[in-house]
Amino acid sequence: MLKRKIDNHLRAWKEKSEKLPLVVLGARQVGKTTSIRELGKLYEAFYEINFIR
Repeated sequence: MLKRKIDNHLRAWKEKSEKLPLVVLGARQVGKTTSIRELGKLYEAFYEINFIR
């Protein structure tokens, strides 16, 4: 998998003790979904809600 700049920000978000909901916005076809799914692999349970569909 290609390493993206967002991956470091997502891991930093994961390490915070007080988390706000994570909303990822950006241009099409840049790897947002892939990065979020990779972050989800670090959790026991992962739920993805796509508001666009």
